[in-house]
Amino acid sequence: MKHILFITTSILSLLALWGGCSTEVDLNAPPKDIWVVYGVLNPLDSVQYIRISAGYLPTENALDYAKANDLSVKGLKVVLTGDGKSYEAVETDSVAKTPENGVFYPYTTLYKIETKGAQALSPGKRYDLKITKPDKAGFELSSYTEIPSNMAFQNISPVPGGPGGSQRCLRRAPVESEYKLEFTKGTGSAFEMRAYLKYQVNGEEKELIYGPTQMFDENYRCTSSGSSSMCYQFREKEMLVFFYNEVDPDPRNVYTYGINDQTRCNDNAANLPDDFRVEVTAMDRFLANYRRANDPRFLDLNSVRPEYSNITGPADAEVIGILGSTNAASGSVRLSPCGEYLLMLNNAPLPSEPCSL
Repeated sequence: MKHILFITTSILSLLALWGGCSTEVDLNAPPKDIWVVYGVLNPLDSVQYIRISAGYLPTENALDYAKANDLSVKGLKVVLTGDGKSYEAVETDSVAKTPENGVFYPYTTLYKIETKGAQALSPGKRYDLKITKPDKAGFELSSYTEIPSNMAFQNISPVPGGPGGSQRCLRRAPVESEYKLEFTKGTGSAFEMRAYLKYQVNGEEKELIYGPTQMFDENYRCTSSGSSSMCYQFREKEMLVFFYNEVDPDPRNVYTYGINDQTRCNDNAANLPDDFRVEVTAMDRFLANYRRANDPRFLDLNSVRPEYSNITGPADAEVIGILGSTNAASGSVRLSPCGEYLLMLNNAPLPSEPCSL
């Protein structure tokens, strides 16, 4: 459920946000239904989730009310269509929130859509969401997203090597220096980067994740080779310092990872180890706009921002939320000799070139 976007909205914040640039609130306005819809589609996942909640204005303390009540809405018909397929969501009740001991009610209802195998979502395609109430004719909430198309890294793909140069071999990642990654950007509107390191401490499996980086929508600290590509450049030792602090190498321990001189090459590139890999995640324009609108770095003079939403609904109701989508591409590489040495991986020797933090 890592792609569920859990956002609980109180009526107090909604009243402020829907005022646009005005902070005035009409306390005598007629009552309205308030619908809140959130979902982020990912073609790499076999299950998608949509959360649908209702706003509230209780007579008692609003925080106490939210702690004691599940504000998710049950009994709806949720249908996703796109790429010639139609998916009807299954209502899943009593789903534990993370953390369960948070400020609000610890359980929620989600609408679950199976997208595995032949039912997988397709990158580059549009998907429409339609939410109706079986007991209320004419009621409809709707939205759509266009999933970002596939991407590919351009400067870290395996290179020829091994006996006779017939195999494919992992490239070294110079994480002690400025490290530029270039990729085809496809139809994504904004991007973020991550790096993953799998290793063992005395045989015990560990994994570290660097990132996500801040969202970017243009070349970051670098120049790409063409208009269809984009690049991101990590600062000198940026990732390496993070991994070193997290690993906290101790000479009394044995640190290993699955990339060495025997495993760095393979007849089939798909079988190369992925113990160190980088990943780029693309966002569709709606999710990117939502992220920008809710970036805490940007506020108006009244510290109030309009609520960004791509959900539509009945004219007599307030509707907010977001249906967005992501897609990701990753590439496996091998740490540089300096990186392996500083992290004490595979008993790597001190390299001949300068190597320090």
